[in-house]
Amino acid sequence: MMLKAIQEKYGTKAALDEAAALTNTPTVYATLDAELHTKAAVAAGTTSDATFAGPLAAYGIAQEALQLLRGASIIGALEGRMRRVPFRTKVARETGSGSGGAWVGENLSTPVAATAYDAIQQEAYKAGKIVVLSDELRKIGDPNAERTVRDTVVAGVTAFLDAQFLTNTVTLSANLRPAAITNGATAITSTGSTAAQINADLAAMLAAITTDAGGLVWIMKPLTAYKIAATIGGTAAVDIPRTLFGIPLVLSTNSPAQITLVDANHILYSDDGAIDISTSTNALLQMDDSPTNPETAATVFVSLFQRGLWGVRVTRWLAYLRAQTGAVVYMTVAY
Repeated sequence: MMLKAIQEKYGTKAALDEAAALTNTPTVYATLDAELHTKAAVAAGTTSDATFAGPLAAYGIAQEALQLLRGASIIGALEGRMRRVPFRTKVARETGSGSGGAWVGENLSTPVAATAYDAIQQEAYKAGKIVVLSDELRKIGDPNAERTVRDTVVAGVTAFLDAQFLTNTVTLSANLRPAAITNGATAITSTGSTAAQINADLAAMLAAITTDAGGLVWIMKPLTAYKIAATIGGTAAVDIPRTLFGIPLVLSTNSPAQITLVDANHILYSDDGAIDISTSTNALLQMDDSPTNPETAATVFVSLFQRGLWGVRVTRWLAYLRAQTGAVVYMTVAY
């Protein structure tokens, strides 16, 4: 009944589907009220809400399973494999066929190899979220509330960034966001879900990689990997959840409904090395998840100090860029 009421209020969302199992966790929806809205006015989380027909602080906000079900960070799993570069610094990239070597006989000329380079630059982008709750929700009988809400907001931003990282329709927007590493990459069309078809599709993905393949990683949802194992399992090539065909696996529910094959050595990555978390009780906020930019005369602000509210803001600076076209291939799947 609770999930039905939430869906009627907010509409069907993947986040709510993932949270369907948390039927005895009324605080999760109130805490993430600002996160679950889309392009609508946002109300602060308080200790009561008629939607749930009861006090939200009765259990203690940190004593319930607050986080929506999130997978491990995909970007975090790849950080050590990607090529880290500074923000806004030009990096040389080889665009030719590459240079080789040759044996040189006595008194013979050394061969000359031709190649080509260009320069690319990693911009700086930031992603963030603010969640606002009442002082009562933070203080009444729950000293760990603030830490729990911080963790929740961080998990939400992480899941958002992972989806942006892999969703091929996410294009470059100057001064706003980087393009997904799959945007403009090779797409393989799935031929089906039988063992023979899955094997053929995965082989086609491998064939589409044109780099040296020194840092290959599969990325997919856990259920996709388990279905592959159940269908083509029984061979040494399938070692779910560690490897598939000897290639490491990154399993995360943050992945889109696709299989992505990435040569991470050819992904440029920039990160300031931290997630900035700020809290405040003295600020004016537009309580809207699509705030007016810039503010207009009709913009309505809410004083956190006057209303007895507190806000948690999470910001992360990072950027990523596919350095070689053939470093990424993806395939949308229904399994």
